Amino acid sequence: MDSLSAIAAQPLEAESQTPLYQQLKQRILQLIATGALGASTPLPTEKQLCERFGLSRATVRRCFKDLVDEGRVTRRRGQGTFVQDPAKGDGRSGAELSFSSEMESAGRTAASRVLGLRKRESSKGVSRRLGLPDGTPVWEVRRLRLGDDVPMQLATAYIPCTLCPDLTERDLEQSLYALVAEASGALPARAEEAYEAVCLDASEAKLLGVRPGSAALRVLRTSFDSAGRPFEASVLIEPGDKSRLVVTLSTEGTELRRVWE
Repeated sequence: MDSLSAIAAQPLEAESQTPLYQQLKQRILQLIATGALGASTPLPTEKQLCERFGLSRATVRRCFKDLVDEGRVTRRRGQGTFVQDPAKGDGRSGAELSFSSEMESAGRTAASRVLGLRKRESSKGVSRRLGLPDGTPVWEVRRLRLGDDVPMQLATAYIPCTLCPDLTERDLEQSLYALVAEASGALPARAEEAYEAVCLDASEAKLLGVRPGSAALRVLRTSFDSAGRPFEASVLIEPGDKSRLVVTLSTEGTELRRVWE
């Protein structure tokens, strides 16, 4: 699925209280969050978006202006509009839902080593998080995630087989979010995470290159698409010396973000 088809997989809501340019902006940010668009891949043109959604040129221009002003994208004269390279921006993409985009914003090159891929029946816990009946076929994807060739995260993800019926280990060389978006049109909109402090067992420590018993974060993540449907349930294990949580408290609320070391 090309980027235009992914953005336009669902129509915008003309009756929504959210302006159309903001809906389009959110759709583009969701596509960026999949990690499918690199700094060398142009976004759809204003003309293409106008024709596909039936929008005015002013609406699409307002969307792109906001994205440029926020440092999410950059315009190149005669070439088009591209995702902002984190190395040339302020290090924040504002759409860091995938490990690949998190690593890019941290100035690192993301890579993955596939540890296992199998089809299995969903367990009670996975079924609950994905909103599926127990025993539904799901893919179990185990990967070692690296930043600049340094082990950063052990990730086990579960996605319904219906979203990616023909998944292979070779496919997993790219972002899992991008694979789901390409196969089903589901764009990630948000993720919920629960954090636990744990100690690494011998096998986990060996893969992550640290001593057994080392402190780590165990993250239970559930990812949702723009329609609010869960499409991925994952368990992430990160060594304590590789990431930390930063909490900002203000009168406007509490903001929590993960910082990679």
